[in-house]
Amino acid sequence: MNKIKKAAFGVLIAGLAFGFSAFTTIKKRSVYYYYQINNPYGAPNSPSGYAYYSGDRCEPGGNLCSSQWDIGTNTPPATDGQSLPSTGVTFQSGSVINGHFE
Repeated sequence: MNKIKKAAFGVLIAGLAFGFSAFTTIKKRSVYYYYQINNPYGAPNSPSGYAYYSGDRCEPGGNLCSSQWDIGTNTPPATDGQSLPSTGVTFQSGSVINGHFE
């Protein structure tokens, strides 16, 4: 009976450790909104013409203002106006915001 208690206690401790680690793991966000500033008639899933801006820069009227891109392992944008990296990025389907860049 003592071995069963020790085994159950070990399973309990392992479960608590796993549960705790699930809440303390920091997940870095790699999906950002990029604004189409140079190629308003380009395909939404083509990375050319996009730049990062921290605030909302969309104005009414137009077909493509911004969309979300997963930049993967590329360095996150630090300042407004940084271009979307040309490689290692993934377009997030369904994320296009209509309008035009201010």
